[in-house]
Parts: sequence; structure tokens; C-alpha cells
Amino acid sequence: MARCLVPFVLMLCLSLGTPAFCQGGQKVRPVTIAQFGHVFLYLPLYVAVDKGFFKEQALEVKLVSTGGDEKTFTAVSTGNAQFGVSDPTFAAIARTRGQGGKVVAGIVRGVPFWVITFNKDIKKIDNAAGFKGYRIATYTAPSTSYAVMKNILRNDGHAVDAKIVQGAFGTLLALLKANQADMALEIEPMVSIATHQGARVVYSPASILGDFAFTGLTVSDDYYNKHPDEIKSAVKAISQAMNFIQKDFDGALAVAKKEFPEVQEAVLKEALTRLIKEGTIPKSPVLTKDAWDRAIALRKQLGDLHGEGSFKDNVDMKFASMASTPGSADVSSATKSGSAGVSPARK
Repeated sequence: MARCLVPFVLMLCLSLGTPAFCQGGQKVRPVTIAQFGHVFLYLPLYVAVDKGFFKEQALEVKLVSTGGDEKTFTAVSTGNAQFGVSDPTFAAIARTRGQGGKVVAGIVRGVPFWVITFNKDIKKIDNAAGFKGYRIATYTAPSTSYAVMKNILRNDGHAVDAKIVQGAFGTLLALLKANQADMALEIEPMVSIATHQGARVVYSPASILGDFAFTGLTVSDDYYNKHPDEIKSAVKAISQAMNFIQKDFDGALAVAKKEFPEVQEAVLKEALTRLIKEGTIPKSPVLTKDAWDRAIALRKQLGDLHGEGSFKDNVDMKFASMASTPGSADVSSATKSGSAGVSPARK
């Protein structure tokens, strides 16, 4: 009889507004995560939701899309979202305007862009000079896509005479097909979608920029100071998702199919394979100082950041280090590079 009353009591408590609890007895904490958009590169985020890793950490997550990197951090700094997933350098840019925050995890590593074209007359491009006379589509400024292409065309002070055509996320292939651009700097799965439609990859900036802080999980200074438990839980869930992706390709692909049902399975499989193989989806949420410094250097070169943008002031990897597997290469690398966090070996 007592056992029969348990569900009834729980339902009554919920109806009266009593906080819900997860299986471990922890109070479930609702959080909003603002993201640039519904992006395939953010698969660790979607896996964490779909496989229940956030719920295991007593977090009830709501995802919202902002449509821009800067808009995402604005949502975080104003308290409209507790976490942001976008270009992490905007935490440093915001700090120069009195709205600082912390990057507490890396989500995407490296530069996951490839230049594609449907134009058979365009040959493979080996250096920036190869873009001369062409129109290259990117996402609208101040997106990382735009910043990377602008930096390429700057060509170390020897500017290349080419035009950047800006377009909203999801519109670049249409710009190519409408002959409003000759090439596009795209991400997955759009690259694989295009190649399945006859496009070719003619350039990749990854070899030039190397390890790069492309996407991070950010919080405001205020949230960082007041809610360390929620941050620890969120980062742990994302770390679990990354581990899941590395160990269960079919399981990760199943989540991708659920999130992007409009994309053919063969395309998703190709895209996921590329992102795992090239380390774009990392094995750990730890972001290294070297990756951060490269991203900051790019923003300084383009004039988007006028402050120092130091790793110490804007990044804290202690939550990511604690969430990562002890002894992993990423954790030791971050510690050697000056992480503000504490590695598991030194806890």
C-alpha cells in the first residue's frame, strides 16, 4: 500500500510546485543553453540531451537558438540564458565592454571549414592568392566564418583582391546555385551535402590555423561566481557525450539522424566520420591555451578585440579537467599550457 502511494505523492508534490528531484535524489535545476543555431558541429550538446547525460547531472536543459555568436553571449551576459554555445572569443570581446564571462569547456576544436564550389573551372587552391577575382560566401560578420575568410584574404599584409559575400546560416549553398558566389566557406554537414550534389572541396584553412578554439561553453562572470555546481554538472554531461561519440559511432549517428532528419543518412555518416577523424569533435572538453591564443590572435588581427583577451582572465578549465579522464592528453596539455583549472592528478 505504501508503495502505491509513492507515485500519487510525487504527482501531488509536482502539482503544488514542489521542486522535482532526479533519480539520485538531487534537486533538478532548470537551465537554458543559448546556441548560435541548430548546428551539426554541436553534436556533443545534442547527445548530452538525447542520452540523458544532463538529466543524470540533475539538469533540465532548454535549448534556444540566437542566430549569432555575439547574440549568444549577449543572452548569457543578460541572464536570459545560463550557458552559451558559440565562438568563445566573444567572452573576451564582451569583457572589454564591461560584460565579461568565462569559457568553461570546449565544444568544437580546430577550424571545421572547407571551401566548396560547383564551378568546374575553379582548380584546387593552395594559397590565399588562389582566391583572386572570386566571390566567397561566408556567414555574416562578426561570425567566425567571416573572420577566418577575412584573415585569409588579408594574406599577411598582401591583400588578395576577392569579395566576401555574406549570407545567413543555411543559405550559402543557395548563393552558390544562384551564382551569387563562386565558392563558399562551409561546415558539416553542408560540405557533405554539397559534395553529394556534385560540389568539390578546393581549400581547407585548418592546416594554416592549427588547433583553434572554435566553439566553447560560456557563462557570465556572475553565474560563474554563484553557480559552480551547475557549471560542473553541465561540463560533466558534455564530457560524457564526447566519450559516447568516440565509443559508439552508431549511437552518435542515431542521434544525428534524429536531430537532422532532413539530411540523408549517408551524408550524416560521412560528415560524422570526418569530424571524429579530424578531432573537430574532441575527446575531451578541455580547451588548451594554445587553441585559445590562436583564436584571440585572429580577433586581434581583424580589429574585433582591443583588449588583452588573456587565457587567465577568460578561461577556466578546472571543471573540464575534473570531468575528463585522468591522464588524458588533453588534460595534461591544458595544464602544461597554463590552464586555470586543476588536473585530476593534482586534485
